[in-house]
Amino acid sequence: MKWMDPSTREAMYSLRPHDVVLAMDRPWVGAGLKCAVVQESDTPSLLVQRVARLRAKGEVDQRFLGYAVNNATFAEYVVSVQTGTSIPHISSRQIGEHRLLMPPLDRQRAVAAVLGALDDKIAANTKLASTAEDLARTLASAVPVTVPLGEIVEHIKTTVNPDGLADDRVAHFSLPAFDAGIEPEVVGPQEIKSNKFLVGEPSVLVSKLNPRFPRVWNIPTISPLTSLASTEFVTLRPRFSSTTLLWALTSQPAFGSALEAMVAGTSGSHQRVKPAEMLSTLVPDPRVMSDVLVGQIDALGLRAISSRDESRTLAATRDALLPQLMSGKLRVKDAERAVSEVA
Repeated sequence: MKWMDPSTREAMYSLRPHDVVLAMDRPWVGAGLKCAVVQESDTPSLLVQRVARLRAKGEVDQRFLGYAVNNATFAEYVVSVQTGTSIPHISSRQIGEHRLLMPPLDRQRAVAAVLGALDDKIAANTKLASTAEDLARTLASAVPVTVPLGEIVEHIKTTVNPDGLADDRVAHFSLPAFDAGIEPEVVGPQEIKSNKFLVGEPSVLVSKLNPRFPRVWNIPTISPLTSLASTEFVTLRPRFSSTTLLWALTSQPAFGSALEAMVAGTSGSHQRVKPAEMLSTLVPDPRVMSDVLVGQIDALGLRAISSRDESRTLAATRDALLPQLMSGKLRVKDAERAVSEVA
């Protein structure tokens, strides 16, 4: 085995802002290409095995490269060349063989600046949402835990068989949807394979699966679409508060630790909390909280939701502009006007 100086190894595998990283094993999943652009907040970090790092060279702008790789054309190429059945994969050679359409450097930079303005706003919204949620939880943590959760909520257990729905589309609150961005999937009922909980009123969903990874979903308003929740969630309707306040109470680290202790000693990756045990867990009593404190928590929680909603609009705008700019069908100035209307 050849010895390599640690500093040299770190230089070879370190990641920089705007580096493009692409999974070489299972490069494509249901949500799309497993590709990302390294952000300032991601560093320092190192490259791992079977992940490709793409850096621009020559007359190529690094930020433009990130958008070019995230374009549908490259995604279609990856799907067409990936090999293997049990574990689809691509090689460095296959990545290098793809031909990207590269406009002059000044246009690359102009395109990257337009799309980057949207991504910068999305990043700011993400940070704002996270900060608002952290502060809401901190405010709620100042109130002592005194009542069982079941005393301040209704446990909703109404189930629906998706096959019996006449709807063309439904809003599906699933664990993968939570992990992908806390946004329900809009799908046809036939795509949902088993009974789900009906979410007919503002509610809070608390995952009973693997509580070491807390998933608490605040649903302050109901979609016009029929809303269905995975049975891996416990569906709760607050009796004495808003859903936002209930979310703040049930997303406390202490509450999550209590749930985790209930599955201690079990094995495997599918540990579950029994709903009855969750409902017996102590939480702060919203009935003794001051109106000022409740108002602060509600405002912070709703601000986080609105920030994420705005980011989805910005992302949709970026994704619509991306192929048009890459193909040259849309002028940069026209794109700038479209961005100014949403950002």
